[in-house]
Amino acid sequence: MTEGRYDAIVIGAGFGGSSCAGLLAKRGLRVLLVEKNAVAGGKALSLSKNGFTYTAWVVIGAPVEGNLYQVVLDELEVADLAKLVVPKGRGSIYETPAGKFVRMPDAPSDHLDPKLVFDWLEIDEVRRAPALQFFADMTLMPPEKVKELSGTSFDEWLGRADIPRPLRAFVASLCCDGMFMVPVDCLDAAEAIASLQAIFLRGGGVFCEGGFGRVAEAYCESVRRNGSDVLMSTRVKQVLVEDGRVGGIETDKGVFEAPIVISNAGIQPTVLKLVGPAHFDKGYVNYVRDLVPSYSLIGYRYFLRKPVTDAPFGVIFSDESPWSLDRFNRAREGKASRRGVLYYEVPSNYDSGAAPEGKQMFMTGSFCPPDPDLDKAELEAWARAGEEALFGAFPDLEACIEAKDFYTTRSVSNATRDSVVPGVGGETIGLGQIVGQCGDRKPSIRAPIRGLFYVGCDAGGTGVGTQQAIESGMNVADAVARYHQLRKSIR
Repeated sequence: MTEGRYDAIVIGAGFGGSSCAGLLAKRGLRVLLVEKNAVAGGKALSLSKNGFTYTAWVVIGAPVEGNLYQVVLDELEVADLAKLVVPKGRGSIYETPAGKFVRMPDAPSDHLDPKLVFDWLEIDEVRRAPALQFFADMTLMPPEKVKELSGTSFDEWLGRADIPRPLRAFVASLCCDGMFMVPVDCLDAAEAIASLQAIFLRGGGVFCEGGFGRVAEAYCESVRRNGSDVLMSTRVKQVLVEDGRVGGIETDKGVFEAPIVISNAGIQPTVLKLVGPAHFDKGYVNYVRDLVPSYSLIGYRYFLRKPVTDAPFGVIFSDESPWSLDRFNRAREGKASRRGVLYYEVPSNYDSGAAPEGKQMFMTGSFCPPDPDLDKAELEAWARAGEEALFGAFPDLEACIEAKDFYTTRSVSNATRDSVVPGVGGETIGLGQIVGQCGDRKPSIRAPIRGLFYVGCDAGGTGVGTQQAIESGMNVADAVARYHQLRKSIR
């Protein structure tokens, strides 16, 4: 049974899918947006429990100035539905070689002050001149020079600079373990530097009241306001393909026709499950199978009987925190420490309505393999490493816990993308922004099937997490709108 015909169907209401659908609907296309969850947001969906509201796991938006959340909210005329906030104060904590946890002091400006960082990390005066030069070289590097570093690892680029170990740990931990979720010797230097420039020059740490999912939900509402349709709690079974072109989708609520299908379900689940390998050249299927995802976050949501910090978010790190591929593999084998950087977020410190009065929810996230089928012992081992850092930095927190939720790679996979390749599916971001998968070598937004497009963190964007997904949504919307007009002109 065919339930309806559309100009374009978008699978998945994450930040890429919802922004793309909203932009296409505003441009006059008849759009259907289909989402398997009851709420929008994908890897940044919002949850509520016992008077607490929060994003499902730690998500930190950047940059502050000119962020794409607001750009698209304004273009879609739904800025009234999602209020962005930029909290004051910094919560990053450095664990010194002596085991002392020292919080970064607040600064009068939202922009990162190198001198403040040098003081905090106890960098000797004689090392500060080259360290300051490093910051200047990185933040002021022209775009054409940044682009030339595509194909070079961030670790290799950092190694060219004579900077103190604590500063290297801060930059690498901030960038790799949370912004991109890949080891420092795998991360593409051009991706890393461009994103760090945005943070250092335009600020980092933008959030949304009620959780980031509110932004995606606002984009969904714009689809409805522009005369198109949104189907929540609807699972796509198959993308329909005939004679090398898409014809629509089959869902648990019926069949919907369209000559354009845009998938925010991930390139691997789209090719290997929703469409099926038989519709693609074998070489392309092998290429898709070999794509490497980001790693995952694992952590807890601690529901506290009283506040333990005034910090809205932060990272806890040491000189030993940055992950290399070798250290990560040895940690998985039990031959090295699983301690890395720990990200944390406290929603009620930037959104007064996020917790009952007098209480606080403290959420953590630390590095973990992306396998949604990790066994209980391995999950607990990674989680314990995160708690060691947390309770060291916040010794009063454990006694204040009333309840806690454990989120794992399975939680991420269940809420976002199906696991279709062994060890893959629980990734926090999408495809890893690693050497060989960025710049000109990033997957194309167009599949080798007529009318099939990819959107989100697997194709079409650059930068950090949700911002990358929205940039992809904008770029894919432009490409699909052109494709739609060309089809009309030659029919």
